[in-house]
Amino acid sequence: MDQTKDHVQGCLLGLASGDAFGMPTEFLTRDEIKSHYGWVDRFLAPHAGHFHDGMPAGRITDDTGQSLAILKGVVRNNGRLDARIIADAMIEWKRELGMEFERVVGPSTRKALEELERGDDPEVTGREGRTNGAAMRAPIAGLLHPGNLQAALDAAYLTSLPTHGTSLAIAGAGAVACAVSQAMVPGINLESILLAAREGAYLGAQRGHSVWGTSLEKRIGLAYQMVEEASTMEIALENLYHYVGVDMVVAESVACAFGIVKLAKGDPVQAVTLSANIGGDTDTIGAIAGAVCGAWKGASVFPWEWLDLLEQVNQFDLVVQANRLSEVIENHEAKI
Repeated sequence: MDQTKDHVQGCLLGLASGDAFGMPTEFLTRDEIKSHYGWVDRFLAPHAGHFHDGMPAGRITDDTGQSLAILKGVVRNNGRLDARIIADAMIEWKRELGMEFERVVGPSTRKALEELERGDDPEVTGREGRTNGAAMRAPIAGLLHPGNLQAALDAAYLTSLPTHGTSLAIAGAGAVACAVSQAMVPGINLESILLAAREGAYLGAQRGHSVWGTSLEKRIGLAYQMVEEASTMEIALENLYHYVGVDMVVAESVACAFGIVKLAKGDPVQAVTLSANIGGDTDTIGAIAGAVCGAWKGASVFPWEWLDLLEQVNQFDLVVQANRLSEVIENHEAKI
């Protein structure tokens, strides 16, 4: 397998694994996770009474679903991106989900998609979206532009617009896209990836509909500090949980995800495991952390049985989708 395919597959596998690992623990406290599951180190089904109750172990949620929808839209248009392409991809994803849509989708995305289906302009339907929905699907924007942070940021802006067109949301998307873009560079070190996340957050906050809110760039810096100062992994997780935060707001969950990338030293298996156990928006934290680490390390570092289970449960042909995107990336780079 060539490097591009390996790292694209790694990114998508990390995203899907983090999403599915975090699905049964989503929106639980750390104590509730310990009570129901102990330490989560494998794919699990949710406990009785959880809002995902009934989903099998390994089932993905909207984090992976939206990302793959955008991937398909990008491939269908040979790498071209605009707000209309993203809007159409999101509407198609919603309709494919059917009744399950209401179970997995976040508030900003739900509202924007209602407007998009009415025919509203996709460049304005996301003007109120302030949560992490744009960040969780931003790995695709980063994959499209290996080593080109400005192009990755521009792509993240476009993938955000239809549902999350605010400066807060685009800061999150920019952080993720730039980190993934940097992670795709051969021989790059983890510190460069972590710095790219802060740069993407800073530049992304200058795009879109300006809204007030906590600086993601600074909150990511706090997450790095929490990890550096912790004497054990457990203390680091506790500090990320209490001081950085694990809510779906961008400055908490996205910053926490990068804290976990640092804590795991870029190991995607450890990153998705830590994310599932931290509490709060675990599936999105895991999807982001897993995607960044997977883009850096490639698919070969994951247990082979993870992909088998994910494919069996979700039927999404992840390797095929990754290879199609890889061809678009390679064709684009050949033209530069």
